[in-house]
Amino acid sequence: MDFLDKAYNYNFEGITNEVYQFRFISVGIQEITKIVSISPINKKLNWYSVGFGNLENHESIITVNDLAEINNNDYDEVLATVFMCILHFFISNPDHTILFFGNTLHKHRLYKQKISSNIIILRQYLEISGGKTEEQIKLLEKKQTITRKGKERQRTIREKDLTSLSNSIEIKSIEKYNAAKTSDYQFVLFKLKKDL
Repeated sequence: MDFLDKAYNYNFEGITNEVYQFRFISVGIQEITKIVSISPINKKLNWYSVGFGNLENHESIITVNDLAEINNNDYDEVLATVFMCILHFFISNPDHTILFFGNTLHKHRLYKQKISSNIIILRQYLEISGGKTEEQIKLLEKKQTITRKGKERQRTIREKDLTSLSNSIEIKSIEKYNAAKTSDYQFVLFKLKKDL
């Protein structure tokens, strides 16, 4: 089964304030509603950023938690669905660029591993680049309480401090994605292949 064939069914929720939203259900031990948002970050360049997380409802306040620990260990299915949402976005925005990175070191490494291991399939549809910024992204260490097998545990996550970057991020380099150099990439860019 190809990577993209693992995707869950998703719904395009619409566009609000230029943000494209998609929704799908992660199935496993429990059903978890996931939201994928594709938001503008530089309108002049037609650059958009993709983010996703669990839809949570706490005391009638609905949020999307991109640091949620609750999951069904279905990383391939979730990421395949995110890529299907990206391809859906490109149908109506073929000249746009998607910026993709994990908000924690662990997630960023995982995403790059999944891109690398599925690069042949993804390159059928996407031009993929990796890049670095001039500024170093600072890391924040945060304590997080998680529940596993009914027991609460403390863990430390290293989250990217995006507020540490200036409003005018200087790009140091962008190159064709090379799986042997993924540890260098602070971000990944996706464009729709021209010949599709």
